[in-house]
Amino acid sequence: MVIFVVTREGFIELESVVSTGLYPVWVGAGVLSSEETNSLRSRNVDLTDFTYEIDPGNKQDLDYALSTISEHHPGERVWVECQPKI
Repeated sequence: MVIFVVTREGFIELESVVSTGLYPVWVGAGVLSSEETNSLRSRNVDLTDFTYEIDPGNKQDLDYALSTISEHHPGERVWVECQPKI
């Protein structure tokens, strides 16, 4: 399982799961501070941060990011934070 977090709020909700280090985590740019990123990595969290922000309400942004994640984690389930527009 891979966790894909795109907002600060999403990270806060999943922080206890992310901090376990059991799952690879991908985050959008600006979600974490440099200090948070370094702290998680120092605790052996497999963390990858995108170089661009991802709009959780934009399907194109999500699809593009998911494609990238899938290239690095083929065949794995990806849990995605999104805010679908109704």
